[in-house]
Amino acid sequence: MALKRSLMRIKKLCFFAFLIGTVLYLVYFIPLRIKSDQAGLRYALGFTQDEKLIKLTSGTLVWVIEPGDFIQPYMKYVVFRGNFSQFDPKQYAVDADRYNVWIGLLEFNESLPFTKQILEVRGKKDQFFRVHTIRQEEVVKMKLDTKMFYHRLRRAILERSIDMIWIQPVENIDLDFVLSKLQREFGEPTDLPTVQKISNVFPFIPFTLLTLLVFHFSLILGIASFAVVFTDLNLAIFAVSILATVTTYFAVKNKKYLPILYLLIGLLTYAALSRFEFLNDLRQFRGVKLSLMALPFFVTLNLLFENRDLLIRYKKYLPYFAVAVGVAGFYYLWRSGNFAFVPNVERKARDFIESILWVRPRLKEVVGYPAFFISLSFSKNRLISFLQILGAIALVSTFNTFCHIKTPLVVSLYRSLFSILLGYITFYVLRRFVKC
Repeated sequence: MALKRSLMRIKKLCFFAFLIGTVLYLVYFIPLRIKSDQAGLRYALGFTQDEKLIKLTSGTLVWVIEPGDFIQPYMKYVVFRGNFSQFDPKQYAVDADRYNVWIGLLEFNESLPFTKQILEVRGKKDQFFRVHTIRQEEVVKMKLDTKMFYHRLRRAILERSIDMIWIQPVENIDLDFVLSKLQREFGEPTDLPTVQKISNVFPFIPFTLLTLLVFHFSLILGIASFAVVFTDLNLAIFAVSILATVTTYFAVKNKKYLPILYLLIGLLTYAALSRFEFLNDLRQFRGVKLSLMALPFFVTLNLLFENRDLLIRYKKYLPYFAVAVGVAGFYYLWRSGNFAFVPNVERKARDFIESILWVRPRLKEVVGYPAFFISLSFSKNRLISFLQILGAIALVSTFNTFCHIKTPLVVSLYRSLFSILLGYITFYVLRRFVKC
């Protein structure tokens, strides 16, 4: 008994140390990141001159390198386009360093992995910039109108801090309208594309705080998480943050505070990874799919165990239930990816919501948080208790929001707090006006 009480005291101390340390660290980190994000929202603007040449508003030329082309001494800014899988990145890296060239990483283009390989082996690793463009083929295929065209460029700047917008010849798009709106919101284009940087965020501190939160659930898991740091800090951050999303749900008894705790887990992960290579999308959070599935899986498993008598009573329906869960899980993961098909009607609806709310909240959270608080308010109703699954999806969605390190902090905070506030309003209304 004495040992058990001592362990409980240690766990409580770990939790309080987590809370106090998190508040103090975020007071330091948040202004630092906001300042970096303000600089990151600056963008350069370039226009196609011919198939091989882009001209920035400052007059600087950006050369388009395609398979078979090579970097030349007169080139200072280049963008790779096309399939370079048959080429050696080392030769391009040598030429880029020799001629002091800035390399453009073209989003959603098959050249992107190859370009990142060049940056890995070249000496001047910070001489690059990220580029977004929309081709005429995309305008036709996606049935983009002027407003949709604008919203796509706006998201590239606002949500991904893109460094350069490349305007290609497009039909039936009012480019003057698009560019004037971008300028009103983000200011005039810069002369040259620049990458985002940030001062030292001391990543070991948020990692340690996340480890303390895991300690609150299990000392053994906490020690194991901390041990990983001696092999690879980034891997340790990935592991402990995902572990925290699972353990926190079951460790905290008063679950009405879970949305705030998951917001803090997300913020600490975001802070720990707010470093040059993650800020500029050279590296990404590893384990996104796992983080999205782990908590909903364990919550579902726990609910099935608690209601196992219902499973016995309705066992003939179990195969249908298993198929439904499998299909729902597949759809959930598919829609969580960056390349899932989005119908044209849905794209327009998203743009409309953005025009009203500045940033579009995630549907998983808008639906999930009210469902989560409904399940807490009617906890004695066993069928309603299954809404906890939607709540678990909302919680890990909040965490996942902060796994996109390149997204400005204010954007991620706004997106998450909107849905969390909606959930707490639902909770208040239920407690105030409904007999639970």
